[in-house]
Amino acid sequence: MMLLHDLLKTISDPALLPPSDPQITAVVYDSRAVIPGALFVAYHGFHTDGHCYIPQAIEHGAAAVVYEDPAWDDRIPVPALRTPNARVALAPLAAAFHGYPGRRMRVVGVTGTDGKTTTTFLTSVALEAGGAITGLMGTVDFKIAGRMWANDSRQSTPEAPEVQALLRDMVSARCTYAVIEATSHALSARWNRLAGCAFDIAVLTNVTQEHLDFHGTVEQYRRDKARLFEMLAEFRDADVSRKQRKIAVVNADDPHHRMFLDAAPSYAERLTYAIHADADVRAEDVHSSREGLRFRVTTPWGATDVRLQLTGDFNVWNALAALTVACAEGVPLEACVAALERVPGVRGRMERIDAGQPFTVLVDYAHTPGAFEKLMRLVRPLTSGQIIAVFGSAGERDRAKRPLQGEIAGRFCDLVVLTDEDPRLEDREAIIAEIAAGAAAAGKRIGETCLCIPDRALAIRAAFARAHPGDIVLLLGKGHEGSMIYGTTPMPWDEAAEARRALAELGFGTVSEF
Repeated sequence: MMLLHDLLKTISDPALLPPSDPQITAVVYDSRAVIPGALFVAYHGFHTDGHCYIPQAIEHGAAAVVYEDPAWDDRIPVPALRTPNARVALAPLAAAFHGYPGRRMRVVGVTGTDGKTTTTFLTSVALEAGGAITGLMGTVDFKIAGRMWANDSRQSTPEAPEVQALLRDMVSARCTYAVIEATSHALSARWNRLAGCAFDIAVLTNVTQEHLDFHGTVEQYRRDKARLFEMLAEFRDADVSRKQRKIAVVNADDPHHRMFLDAAPSYAERLTYAIHADADVRAEDVHSSREGLRFRVTTPWGATDVRLQLTGDFNVWNALAALTVACAEGVPLEACVAALERVPGVRGRMERIDAGQPFTVLVDYAHTPGAFEKLMRLVRPLTSGQIIAVFGSAGERDRAKRPLQGEIAGRFCDLVVLTDEDPRLEDREAIIAEIAAGAAAAGKRIGETCLCIPDRALAIRAAFARAHPGDIVLLLGKGHEGSMIYGTTPMPWDEAAEARRALAELGFGTVSEF
């Protein structure tokens, strides 16, 4: 517990604090999560106004409220503080309430358009090769020491109270590192979910086009991601040895990597990795096949050959990023490589579904134009047969990317099957039509080489029915996710399980993955 005034001093002038100073038992933003003594933080959301739930929060025992709407001045019967942006205030309040757990570990943040989830996972694996105990927050899974469980929140980066509670639990489990997947939304100054995490290492995978509905422009999207590197300056304590050294790690093959290095504080070490560009850590002689990846890596800590079970050239960059972080933290190169070579894959990331069928089925989370281009360019040389892609585009999200997805798939794939991917409150057929326009521009014929089948289960079956021996079928966009959102209701969905069911209907038997 913590006194209200001690908590509010992190976001307000002490002279503005309410007279009463109760003990606070929790910091929450959802009135359903209120416990007696909680501080309820109310803000305007995308679909609802948290201020409307202030009475409910107080009924449930909230001892104090932080809010932003002046219409609620003098209407709250418990100690209250108005702040210009209560959503932004949530992170520093949560960090303070939990005792700034990030200050008691080395904290690694991974940002980028593509590759964050795999890089986060591989970084955790590589650090543990040196004897570290790690915690992890990623799109697919959460991990604290030896315990791992699925992230069912549909948020790659949870809200600030959950982030800080997880960090606190990592400290309690004696983790020496926390590895956090840092999304552009979470980093944006509009949301500020990761304030107070005390990052020590910032990693950039790449930056292409995504989430323009939220950020407005590609330039703002890049600036929001670069905030991770600025946040290396958030906490540096000369008296705490583990928090003295700050490191910025970027993919030098990304044309915008320099702005991320420039965003880091002057005292941060700067390390680069690449396949093509000159870099501190570089992969050479890369060979890609359906079975995995082979390359030679040269680093400031030595050189060695690498054989990964992961498929896809982009996983070379992900592995290089993880290796750079771990080696910079003192893990021997050979130990890092051996650990990465044992990784069979990440759920929903180039996940092979093998039921004995004569064609390859890969489930991947790719949902941006950049990710499509990389994945399809990679897969094209791996088969002399067809590439069949099944995908959609999320409703109430970046509409500008839809025709780009269609055009890229139309260029690289022999058959495109367009379907649902979380339509939400948008017209599912209108979404598909926007993607189909891009596919048609690339030469696909609607109804022949571009099929529009909104029901995703039927779309997968249509793709499998048209697949021949040696073909590759890509099931894109859903990856690890456990639901499909229609309207505002999440419906259960498991892409890999649905693929197995469809294969079983075709007479193919026991499944073994990777």
